[in-house]
Amino acid sequence: MIQLTEDWKNQLVFPAVISATFVTGIILKSLFLLGITCYFVVILMIKKQKFLLFLSVIICLLLFLRFFQMRLPSIEVQPDQEITTSLQVFPDTIKVNGDQVTFEAKMSKGKASVQYKLSTVQEKKTWMKRQNWSKELLVQGNFLENETARNLHGFDQAWYQFSTNKIGTFRINEIKKIRRGNWRYFFKKNRARCIDWVDNHYSEKSSLYIQSLLLGYKSVSFQDIRSIYSTSGVLHLFTISGMHVYLFYGWFFYLFRKSQRTFSEFFLFFTVLIFFSVTIFGTTISVWRATLFYLIRLFFKEANIHLSTMDRFSIVLMLLLFIDPKSLLQVSGILSIGMSAILLFIENNPKQRFSKIRQSLEISLLVSPFLLYFFFEFPLLGGLLTSVMAPLFTSVFLPLCIGSIGLTVIGWQNNSLTFVLETLISFIEKGISYTKNFSFITGQPTLIFVVICLIVSLLCYQGKHRKYFFIPLVLLMVQNAFSLDTSVSFVDVGQGDSIVIQMPFKKDVYVVDTGGKLNFLKEDWQEREIRANAEFTLIPFLKGEGVRKIKGLVLTHGDVDHMGDTLALVEAIPVDTIYVGQGSLQNKNMKKLVKKLPRSIKIQEVKTGDQIGDNLRMNVLSPQHRGKGENEDSVVLSLAIKNTRFLLMGDLDQAGENQIIKHYPKLKTDILKLGHHGSKTSSGNSFIQATEPKQAIVSCGLNNSFHHPNQEVLDTLKQNKVQVFRTDRQGMIRYTWHFWDRYPKLFIQKSK
Repeated sequence: MIQLTEDWKNQLVFPAVISATFVTGIILKSLFLLGITCYFVVILMIKKQKFLLFLSVIICLLLFLRFFQMRLPSIEVQPDQEITTSLQVFPDTIKVNGDQVTFEAKMSKGKASVQYKLSTVQEKKTWMKRQNWSKELLVQGNFLENETARNLHGFDQAWYQFSTNKIGTFRINEIKKIRRGNWRYFFKKNRARCIDWVDNHYSEKSSLYIQSLLLGYKSVSFQDIRSIYSTSGVLHLFTISGMHVYLFYGWFFYLFRKSQRTFSEFFLFFTVLIFFSVTIFGTTISVWRATLFYLIRLFFKEANIHLSTMDRFSIVLMLLLFIDPKSLLQVSGILSIGMSAILLFIENNPKQRFSKIRQSLEISLLVSPFLLYFFFEFPLLGGLLTSVMAPLFTSVFLPLCIGSIGLTVIGWQNNSLTFVLETLISFIEKGISYTKNFSFITGQPTLIFVVICLIVSLLCYQGKHRKYFFIPLVLLMVQNAFSLDTSVSFVDVGQGDSIVIQMPFKKDVYVVDTGGKLNFLKEDWQEREIRANAEFTLIPFLKGEGVRKIKGLVLTHGDVDHMGDTLALVEAIPVDTIYVGQGSLQNKNMKKLVKKLPRSIKIQEVKTGDQIGDNLRMNVLSPQHRGKGENEDSVVLSLAIKNTRFLLMGDLDQAGENQIIKHYPKLKTDILKLGHHGSKTSSGNSFIQATEPKQAIVSCGLNNSFHHPNQEVLDTLKQNKVQVFRTDRQGMIRYTWHFWDRYPKLFIQKSK
């Protein structure tokens, strides 16, 4: 065996770090990352490592050229401007959800996400046969606006499109012509054929597991799996582990060895087979990472060349960057590569069972900075469950899948292995469901704090103070709990309302309304699997802030756009008390909600003159009489934080506003949340003049069909010199006080 000298051991990390920081710095135009590049270049110059320096320069040059080859062009057409263009469908990305089809496609300017609304049941059935859609389409449609995050800690669509090398989202309005597809997408057509085959031969539940684990395909219904496994800490088994890759390649290699051929005789064919399987597995970063690790380890082993694990990791990182220079900008890439990097510091192959569990717990802790930054919570049982689930998946579940597929291929569809597989799925899901409450919401730590804590923990883990390695990570988890800030946040939930009030140390957190989607009647085949809107808006914001408990949830009335996402919220974050207007429990939407709420939640009716809260006191100004949970029965709240007064109007109409002024003639406010999203039925001139607000908040959806806010209302506010902020144009609007502030600082999510 050729053994590299100690002088060369672990030295490839230098060109890996230099190339990674260089190409990422170029993409982000970050002087900080380019400064790190220069620092390590200087280190190599001081050490007089001419070969490593030369290698680093060559790799950086190649990555620079690769990036410019893949650079996204600017789209000259404006959003909503209708154009006619052709696109090549990627059939293995087709997802049918009710009357909508989504997929990825190659356009003249680059790769795009595509949406298309189906017209008939027959058209839907046609699109569900993915393998038949390796076609080129001539279509008429428009690009949608690539929006940045509309809420703090929210999903940034523009960044996602940029990091995944997509030029945007194109909406097809009409398919004009269908042509034969390009032969270059042969592999995608075959992957689509595999996805269709699984759909046609397995139950919906089994197909979800087989497609996600073996083919890397996540259908619309994959959310069912995500919701079960996300808080348990083992979702990575479906997304970034790449464990099935090692399993299959190991089986392939074993069969080739049994053929009595030498490695040199079957290596070329074996390599081609592996790269073909990468296209079937989905060509994700985790699949490429696992594949490259396997091939590099195998090649150097057969060549009798010993490379350290660090050097192999460095080679893989450089190859991944060449495959996709933006690998370190994607969440899946960061998690996959980051977890691989963490494993370099971990003891290999512990023999005792207890040692394996301890190692799994240590890995879970060391990986936690990545989880906290991207997902704002830490699965307390993640390490323990991974130590149990990973062997179960590799030794039992995946072999069962392969065995079941093999028997189904030869014609025995309802075989015993399929029955065992489905039974095991039910058993696993039931067991995992008991762990959903063992997740600790931490909030999103600052990036610099994440980096510092991760480095300190790794140094402790590798040094003399190993038993203290968890301390920086624990500090990272609890930092948000010590926040002294007070804030009032008007969350952008689309066409709806949601307001979050936070006091220092997160001791008192109140939420006023949850938002919710208005559903319109459709035929059965048109019904889509829809996640609660709060899962993308309100809940990520609360978790990102580190809110682990809501003291009070005020539901102003029974309209869906104000209380429709209540169940999703209480399932994600515990709520002590729900406050509703007097008589609102008779509302049909409220009745349905109450039946589904956990028994631990208290429900309290409020009316004019009541107060909500202890440290923070919110005065209830309406309803004055028992109502039915309609707009005119909205709960209206006034509160004061330091020197700033707020008035939250729900959907109260002008008649209700007049009643409030009559009952509270001296009522004044600084910040007014307009009633009914700025509709002309609310915010009358007499009310605005009486309350004298300085600023007004309009909570409404972008391009909403109700045309909120009404121009008459905007004119009234302008005449009274009231500054207007709108969630449809500016996203989240937030007022924050530091401990020493008398007046709040205004934060606006979007400048547009």
